[in-house]
Amino acid sequence: MAITIHYQNQVLEIPFETLPKNANASYLFGLPQIMPRPLCTGMGKCGRCKVRYHSDIPELSPLEQTLLSREEQENNIRLACKHPLQDNAVLTVFDDLQQNATRYDLHLEKSNQEKKAILFVDLGTTSIAFEVQSGNAVLTEGKILNPQMFAGADVMARLHYEYFIEKEKPSRLQTVLLEYFQNLCQNLAELNIFIQEIYLAANPAMLALFLGESTKGLLEAPYYLENKGGKTYQFPKLPPLFVPPQLGAFVGADACAGLANILQTYPHLDNFLLADLGTNGEFIHYSKGKIHAASVPLGPALEGVGMRCGSAVHGEGENIILSFSLTPFGLSYVCKGEAQFICGAAYLYLLNILLSANCINRQGLFQDNQHSLSPLGKKIFKNLKETNGEKRLYITDKLYLCAEDIENILKVKAAFSSAIALFLERNNIENIFLSGALSSHIPLEILENLGFLPKNSKAKTSILGNTSLKGLITYHTKPELIGTVTKLSSAAELIDLTNQKEYDALYIDNMHF
Repeated sequence: MAITIHYQNQVLEIPFETLPKNANASYLFGLPQIMPRPLCTGMGKCGRCKVRYHSDIPELSPLEQTLLSREEQENNIRLACKHPLQDNAVLTVFDDLQQNATRYDLHLEKSNQEKKAILFVDLGTTSIAFEVQSGNAVLTEGKILNPQMFAGADVMARLHYEYFIEKEKPSRLQTVLLEYFQNLCQNLAELNIFIQEIYLAANPAMLALFLGESTKGLLEAPYYLENKGGKTYQFPKLPPLFVPPQLGAFVGADACAGLANILQTYPHLDNFLLADLGTNGEFIHYSKGKIHAASVPLGPALEGVGMRCGSAVHGEGENIILSFSLTPFGLSYVCKGEAQFICGAAYLYLLNILLSANCINRQGLFQDNQHSLSPLGKKIFKNLKETNGEKRLYITDKLYLCAEDIENILKVKAAFSSAIALFLERNNIENIFLSGALSSHIPLEILENLGFLPKNSKAKTSILGNTSLKGLITYHTKPELIGTVTKLSSAAELIDLTNQKEYDALYIDNMHF
């Protein structure tokens, strides 16, 4: 009794009894023989878990009738996440357009002399960013999708997969990361670059999954942190790996690294808010040597994941729309190569244009009265069509924006802006620092216009980019800051915003641009 999988030029036989009970077919994308890809964890939004059934063909779900083309439906193609695995099933698993998203190009030639180097890694829920330094010189850097994406796009999905579905130890979630770092170090060694130490930061969930530690304290309230960080670990085929201090259940080493970077860069500041705009929103308020911290789930929409035509940026960003602008001829976009996906930053550029042109209202709805639009707005709306019962604004023949995408962005905006509002209401904060890779690609004007930031806050807001990666480098160059941050984190006050009525009320009020 087995599942038969046709993949590339292979035929895989997976014993049915080795599979988790009641697992759906998307479990197959976590098998080591299949290249990892970014999935939306059963939400049915990404369309990247398409499989062809050769036997026991399941009925189409209402969602599949919307998302799959007529040709795909007739060819017995289904979304794996919507159907349980059946014994003796025969399936074809297709290659993903973004297979190369989990690969890297070092852009290096072999050195004539051996070089000793340090590897700095920001292990994000959606993406992994790294930098290799030798002395004060940056040898190379890169960014790929987190290969754990097959288990879900957000933190809780990953934790659920590890705790309730994964049977083997070490788990596949740990193994894919270890293999990635081992291969990276090996590839560098082949170029005469030898990694002596790794500095790695992540949120508590990603860190626990990577280290193979218990995630129980992160799955249900009251949440607690089992690993306080500030330790060095040793794994096979890897040099010593240092993990910075962590604050709490969902405010981790990445946020603490960001705090270290700000303390080093702005030593004169004594009252600031660090706000991380990522898959998990982390907030640290520093004032007079004390810190208050909180986190709110944001989800991967701002990374482009879970959006109908979205993608996280990886590599050189090929085939991904990176930004939009409005010209006298209508919408224009920036893209290296053929436009196949839209990144998270580009979605914000697009929504800002649509909002400014009155094509959508503050509630994120497409305008019904198109006669009131400006000439440019009317040019944009020439590409607004109804497909499968929903309005879609087409960018190309295949790429579009729909109401569901706008709602996903609104949910992130509401969560992020509500958290910032509470911190500002309760504290006389003088400076706001925005971190996260996304923040580097969005002007403050757009973030303020869309409501991510309070009105008239630009003057006291700075965009710092990936402070997690910068903070790791700070720890290396200024190791005394490790002790400083450890002391601060041990006395930190953690605030559970999502359990506060004020936050709930603000969230509802902020569900608009």
